[in-house]
Amino acid sequence: MNRLKTIGILALVVLLLPLLLIYVAAYMVLLFVWGIVLRVWFWRVHAARGRPCLFVYSESPNWQAYIEENILPRIQDRAVVLNWSERRLWDTTSPWEARFFRRFAGDREFNPVALVFRGRGHVQTIRFHQAFLDLKHGRESALRAAEAELFSLVPPTNERPGAGTLSSGPATASGS
Repeated sequence: MNRLKTIGILALVVLLLPLLLIYVAAYMVLLFVWGIVLRVWFWRVHAARGRPCLFVYSESPNWQAYIEENILPRIQDRAVVLNWSERRLWDTTSPWEARFFRRFAGDREFNPVALVFRGRGHVQTIRFHQAFLDLKHGRESALRAAEAELFSLVPPTNERPGAGTLSSGPATASGS
């Protein structure tokens, strides 16, 4: 009886394994296609219009003041900005930007983060979380490196050839 039960379980596994593999393959294809859809969408709505960056930060006392005083003024007209502290509103104000963020920021050190759309659909992720934690302990080299990477990929308006003046505020995702 025990041997019959083992054979039955083995037969069930052999029969269900191909279905499981098909399901996993379909899921992987859907994830890939969803990534392409989001890249195309971001390119058409933001990057093609001079805003290749999605910058997400929160109202944490560890970085809010620094970001609002030192980073946002330099990229404000070249970035779409989302506030993590207001994420409950994203589904109504910035649904596609929120989807782009969730797909490409990952689930580790995702706040603050800059997602920079580069050529051929590549999305460069610049994480600031650990850099700000290091800064809290007096080590600023990681923050300087992250800023340098961001500003090299998204040059501030006043540092680009033929650039105009800075706008009055950061480009937000509302109305997109």
